[in-house]
Amino acid sequence: MDWKTWYSKRRWAAGLSIFIVILSVFWLTLIGPSNQPAPATMVKQIRVLTNPIVHTLEHKHAESLLSDQRLQRKLTEWTQESQVDLKVVLPDGTIVFDGENPPKPRINPRFELDYTLRISDSEPPRYHLAFPLRDAGSHTLTGYAQFSVPASVVASGLPSSDAYSYLPWIMLALALGTLLYLFFSVGRRVQHELVEPIAGLKPYTEAILRGDYEQRAEWTNDNEVGELYAVFDLMREELRNLHIRQTAHNQSHKELITNLSHDLKTPLSTIKAYIEAIREGICPDLPSVMTYLEVVHANASRMSVLVDDLLLHALRDLGQIAVQPVEKYSAPALKPIFSAMAHYIRTLGISCEVPADIPNLLVRMDSVRIEQVVANLVTNALKHTEPGDTIRLAVEEEPETSSLHIIVSDTGSGISPEDMPFIFERYYQGNVSQRTSGQLAERSGVGLGLSICKYIMEAHGGTISFYSQRQQGTTFCLTLPL
Repeated sequence: MDWKTWYSKRRWAAGLSIFIVILSVFWLTLIGPSNQPAPATMVKQIRVLTNPIVHTLEHKHAESLLSDQRLQRKLTEWTQESQVDLKVVLPDGTIVFDGENPPKPRINPRFELDYTLRISDSEPPRYHLAFPLRDAGSHTLTGYAQFSVPASVVASGLPSSDAYSYLPWIMLALALGTLLYLFFSVGRRVQHELVEPIAGLKPYTEAILRGDYEQRAEWTNDNEVGELYAVFDLMREELRNLHIRQTAHNQSHKELITNLSHDLKTPLSTIKAYIEAIREGICPDLPSVMTYLEVVHANASRMSVLVDDLLLHALRDLGQIAVQPVEKYSAPALKPIFSAMAHYIRTLGISCEVPADIPNLLVRMDSVRIEQVVANLVTNALKHTEPGDTIRLAVEEEPETSSLHIIVSDTGSGISPEDMPFIFERYYQGNVSQRTSGQLAERSGVGLGLSICKYIMEAHGGTISFYSQRQQGTTFCLTLPL
């Protein structure tokens, strides 16, 4: 059971128990003390207790007590057995029998008899009540019988009016027992299913602090703590992946520095050697000097490409590659780029096809950055083509997606399937084992070009995609939204 359901049930149980406690206390303090028998019930019970004596006095007349010693003994024995005090008074106030005190000669029946129920303040308390005595035959008043009955005697003869007197105590005990059980139950569950599991995460956090991301935090129960462990393990896995990526990134930086050192050292050494040869007069004539200078120029160009890629890479990491698309028509923006690229391609002995007409559509683009992307794709195409191959530049409108496609394709060697998933990653230069020694020697970059191209296209709100087959060529497609 999850914590929410478990806690909700016990919260309702605790609330009900507290309500029962309050109700029981209210019952005991306010309702309980006032739950006494009604006066009419008490009078009725006293009548039941004294009815035999009243019946005897009504049949033998109260005046007969003055001369009937047997009746007086009977009354005395009754008062002693029943613990009820009796006083018999004639209508004129003459006391003819008093079981408690020596008889007074006379009282005033109007003021000194209790015609209504009265309870004394003595200990133990006693009920006082006077009944008129009437002749059994003529029903004339023959006197009064004043009774003094102990409260305990009256209560013993009453039906149990407090049959439910123990109910509030039982309810109070059950409610307090329930609260005590809930207290220990919640405490035990909090200890075993919250405190201990959370404390159990400490070794895993310490392992992460030490750089050990392999220890998995697992919890078998399917509840909130299990969800916490699952989220914690996802965090550990994410930190592990970030650590792996950071390690790979650092390794890539190291490889980048190594590659740059190698790639810059080779052209620098070549330039230095050819300049030294020219200075020492090895070249006998001007054509020889120009040939040497062409080699120097080619190596300087390779160094320029490396430095440009490195600069753009640094600007990208800092988020400072300035891409500022503005609204312009595609034909006048792309035509100069294609013309320059076509001339450069043809000078290297590669055929180039350019579109006769470029769709003139309104797009948002940064001409400088788009030219950089096209130049990078052309450069990559030249690396994989030979004289006799063809590089094609094209522009197509895609009405279904409201976009403009800029296409750079070649008929060269293509991209190996092993390299396809990674060509847009930084520093990636293809599977070295698949390259020939000539291709390795002709490497002129550090694997940043396509990564930068992807960044520039995404900054335009567009995409870059490709299709390639081995020995059949490669096609790159740049998509710009209209």
